[in-house]
Amino acid sequence: MTLLVYFLNILLLFGAGWLLHRQEWAQRLKPYLLPALLLKLISGVLLGILYFHYYGEGDTITYFRGSQKLTQLAYEDLGTYWRLLLFNEFPSESFKQSVPFTRFFYFSNSFFLLKIISLFNLLTGSSYYLISLYFSLFSFWGMAKLAAILADIFPETRKAAIVAFLFIPSVVFWSSGLLKDAVLMGSMCWIVAFVLQLAHRQPVSILTWLLLPFQLYLFIRIKVFFAAVLLVLLGYYLVVTLLAKSIKKLQSIKVQLLALAGLALLAAVMVWQMSGIFNVAFITEQLVKTYTGLLTLSQHGPHISYHSLEPTVTSVFSNAPKAFFNSLYRPFIGESGSALYVILGLENLLLFILTGVALAAAFSKVWLQKVHLWHIILLLFIVISAVVIGISTPNFGTLSRYRIIFLPFLVYLLLQNRIAQRIMQKLLPLGQ
Repeated sequence: MTLLVYFLNILLLFGAGWLLHRQEWAQRLKPYLLPALLLKLISGVLLGILYFHYYGEGDTITYFRGSQKLTQLAYEDLGTYWRLLLFNEFPSESFKQSVPFTRFFYFSNSFFLLKIISLFNLLTGSSYYLISLYFSLFSFWGMAKLAAILADIFPETRKAAIVAFLFIPSVVFWSSGLLKDAVLMGSMCWIVAFVLQLAHRQPVSILTWLLLPFQLYLFIRIKVFFAAVLLVLLGYYLVVTLLAKSIKKLQSIKVQLLALAGLALLAAVMVWQMSGIFNVAFITEQLVKTYTGLLTLSQHGPHISYHSLEPTVTSVFSNAPKAFFNSLYRPFIGESGSALYVILGLENLLLFILTGVALAAAFSKVWLQKVHLWHIILLLFIVISAVVIGISTPNFGTLSRYRIIFLPFLVYLLLQNRIAQRIMQKLLPLGQ
C-alpha cells in the first residue's frame, strides 16, 4: 500500500511538473527552467534532512508532527475533522491542548499551516518528503511565473529576473520544503505576476482568475502585514499604469511619485487612527516583543542587538537604518565559524558587492534603463520589509529565512545596470 501511495504521488508530481513545463510563460525561462526546478526540489529534501538529522528540532518538524494529530482525527472521525478544518471546532479541550499553535488558533498562521499539511498527509500517507516536494513545487511555480512575466514585460532584465528568483541560494533553500515560507513565496510571487499581467494588459486565462481568491487567501493568511503593504503598493501600480494610458500627465514619473507620496501620507494617517493589528502602537509593541523573545534564544551565538530599542515610533525609526543594513548584510564573514554562518556571510558579501556595482553604475550613468514606477514600488516594499524584519529578528539564522520575502526583489533591482548585465552575459551565455 505504501509503495502504491508513493507511486501515485510521484506520478502526480511528474504530471504537475509536466504542466508547469507546458505553460506558455515557462518557455521564456528556457534553458534555465528545468535546472532551477530540480534545484528547488532537491533543496526541499535537503531542508528536511538538515532539520531531522542534524538539528533534531525546528519549525518544519513541529509542523509535521502537529499535523499528524489532525490527520489521526480524520481517520477516527472524518466529520469532526472537517468541522475542525473549516470552522475551528475542536472535539475537546484536551485535544486542542495537544495540538501546537492553538492558543490563538483563529489568527495563527502556523495552525493554518497544520491544517494544510494534514490534508497532504491524507494524500501522501503522511510522507514528509513527498509533502516537501509538493510545497517546493508550489513555491517554484509562483516564483518561476513571476520571473517569466518580468522577462516578458521588461525583456532587458530577463536574466536578472531568472537569477534573482530562481538561483539565489538562501532564497531557493528557505522557500523550499515544508515551511510557511514556501507557501508565502509561491502565493506572493503569483499575485505579483498577476498584477503585472493586468497592468500591462497581457491576456489572463480563466483559470488564473479562478485561482486568484485562493492565492490571495494564502498570502494574506500566512503574512497579513506584508500582504497589506504589498497589496496596497501593487494596487497603486495597477491603477496608475492603466490610467496613464489615457491620462498623459500620469505618464510622468514625477507625477506618479507625487501621487505615491500622497497615498503614503493617507496610509500613514489611516494606520495612526486604526485599531487592531494595524494600529501603530500594536505594530511597534509586537516588533519589540518579537525581538526580545528571539534575543533571549540567541544569546548563545552571534546576533544583532539594539540597545535603545523601545516599543515607540521614535525608537523604531531611529533604529530603522541599522535594521535595514543588518537585514541586508548581516552576518558578515567571520562573525561565526559555523558552516551556516560562513555560507550566509559569503552570500551577504556578494550582495554587498552587487550593491557597490549598482551604486557605481548609477554614478557613472550606465543604468540599463531609466527609473520606472515599478522600481520605486519594489524599493518601497524592500525598505519596509527589511526594516521590520531587521528590527524584529536578532537571530542570524532566522533572519536569513525571513528576509527571502524581499531579497529576490532587491537582487533583481541591483542587477539592472549595464555592469551587472555584462557580467551575467558572460556567466549565462545561453538562452538569448
